[in-house]
Amino acid sequence: MLGYADPDGRVAIYRRPSRRHAPATEFDVRGRAELPRVDIAASYAGADGTAIRAFVAAGARAIVAASLPPGVTTPGETDALVEARRRGVLVVLSSRAGSGRVLPRTVLRERGFVVADNLNPQKARVLAMLALTRTDDVAEVQRMFDEY
Repeated sequence: MLGYADPDGRVAIYRRPSRRHAPATEFDVRGRAELPRVDIAASYAGADGTAIRAFVAAGARAIVAASLPPGVTTPGETDALVEARRRGVLVVLSSRAGSGRVLPRTVLRERGFVVADNLNPQKARVLAMLALTRTDDVAEVQRMFDEY
């Protein structure tokens, strides 16, 4: 619990979030008509990467893989995500589980994937969209995912 909101309108805060959050962010989207295209690819048994390839062909700047816990995709999806990364598309691994984290395993870093930590795919998509307004550098985007 962070604190209390009392019936008389007073707010008592006992703990502050350790991660950065609005309004104190580095993102400013005022004056932007749209944000970069970021698609979510849902992982499931037998997924062959067709959706990922279609998102790349449609112009996705990033793909959030809603992976199986704890950040695992099928071999077909993995191949498609690696190819997307080779083409310059940002790849973010999130988990479709109700809770838990995707950890920054060595193999994911070697592939150039960003890990979403505990952000669900929808939240990871929003942060990826915001991140892409600033940079497409994987290390810098990973820093953003580590801080927000």
